[in-house]
Amino acid sequence: MKKLIVMCMLAIISMSAFAQTQQGQSSFGFNLGYGFNDNGNALLGVDYRYNFTDEVRFAPSLTYFVKDNGLSAWAIDMNVHYVFKLSEMFGFYPLAGLDLSFWKWKGILDFGHVGSTKGSINETRFGANVGLGGEVYATDQLTVGLEFKYNIIKDFDQPILAVRVGYNF
Repeated sequence: MKKLIVMCMLAIISMSAFAQTQQGQSSFGFNLGYGFNDNGNALLGVDYRYNFTDEVRFAPSLTYFVKDNGLSAWAIDMNVHYVFKLSEMFGFYPLAGLDLSFWKWKGILDFGHVGSTKGSINETRFGANVGLGGEVYATDQLTVGLEFKYNIIKDFDQPILAVRVGYNF
């Protein structure tokens, strides 16, 4: 009986869902994920997506890498997606773009025989992003997706995996 109810619910959702990748449409979303750098940082982010065409969209984002072992960062990404609509409910996209990140480390600085002191180090880095994503068009206004990208940044390269929930308008 439970399987029948689930199948009916999926059928109803699929009838009302449509691919939200039409030219001129926008989306605002929240991201939650993890950066797999040497320390490993949880991440929180927001993004905006604008569809230039039915397939090509611009996706700027702002991400905060939560402090772990004294390391935290803010990242501004400017990515482009090329969306393949696999069905009316599902889309897949490769992505490429640029990254500007502001890294901060706070902790004990060790100067060898001179001693140690509390301090911080700040680094600003330009980089690039490459990756893949997929999204389910749950309703006319709601998109849920999963994205994997690799940040190519001097001294801070890292793969990133994130879940996104977006509102489409």
